[in-house]
Amino acid sequence: MAYFSNATEILLYEETYCWKCKNFRDLKDGRGNRCPIWDLHLTYSYELANSKSKAKKMLDFLIPYKNCEPKQCSMFLKK
Repeated sequence: MAYFSNATEILLYEETYCWKCKNFRDLKDGRGNRCPIWDLHLTYSYELANSKSKAKKMLDFLIPYKNCEPKQCSMFLKK
């Protein structure tokens, strides 16, 4: 599960991956362009950081974190 220490790191990740992904799109809910994977991660990553739950394992799979940096989302589809 990726760790972002501040908003700048979040924006850099979005710019590097999310904004270039087909899954980052208008979800028609009034929030603009979003991704369900990204929303889940930002909503639950802090809560599950020290957990051994299945939910954390899913977040670990979706956005891996290796060598102290978040890696490409496993659902990334280049536009």
